[in-house]
Amino acid sequence: MYILYKDCKLRVFTKKAPFKKGYSIIDYVIDEKLEELRCEILYNERLISKGIILDFYKEFENIKDIQGNIETQILTFKWQGKSYTKNTLFGNKIQRLKYFNNPPIDKLERENLINEIVSAFNNFIKTILYEVKVKTDFVIGYVPSSSNLPFEIAKKLSEENNIELIHFISKQTELKSKNLTYSDNKLLNIYEINFHHSYRDKTFLIVDDVVGTGATLCEIMYKINYFNRRINYFFAVVKDVKR
Repeated sequence: MYILYKDCKLRVFTKKAPFKKGYSIIDYVIDEKLEELRCEILYNERLISKGIILDFYKEFENIKDIQGNIETQILTFKWQGKSYTKNTLFGNKIQRLKYFNNPPIDKLERENLINEIVSAFNNFIKTILYEVKVKTDFVIGYVPSSSNLPFEIAKKLSEENNIELIHFISKQTELKSKNLTYSDNKLLNIYEINFHHSYRDKTFLIVDDVVGTGATLCEIMYKINYFNRRINYFFAVVKDVKR
């Protein structure tokens, strides 16, 4: 099943937004009351999914030059004579969980960081369950990742909330979605969705770690909506500022 990138829209409600350059399906809406990023995914202007992203990955500010041009700059700090980009609270957790490989963080720290992320997501579970109304109609899945992080978060959410975890999303290509470029006529067909017909009456919550262009979530959430004809949900930890 192919879908057109240009027909997707990821609408993000946030108190602060980076300045967009070039073609993007992401539409930022400022709401200064929000701490997290509240999201909607639309396909051909039809709502197919709602979601929560806990924060942006990096701290940033929008700078206007003397000609009035706006540019988003990632904030930096210096440590031992070197400059580093500044992560948000959840961005730092993702950095340690995904990219500290040599040496990797120890098992206890990894468990603690995942527990902190899950605890933040648990604050929103009840809201979703209220909308779904029947807990048994609700299942959790995840976006496959080499870091295994979305699976670990989804598994913990499943256990703590007594909600079924299912494994039904796989990648059809070795290409990493973050390395792909998207134009308005790009066809999205990176992920394969394998459903059993018994799940047609379920509402899905999908877990991801980092949202970039929004293409991955748009493709997956569209294919789930096509299957069950419901508004489904997603959780992601952070949003990349520059994509």
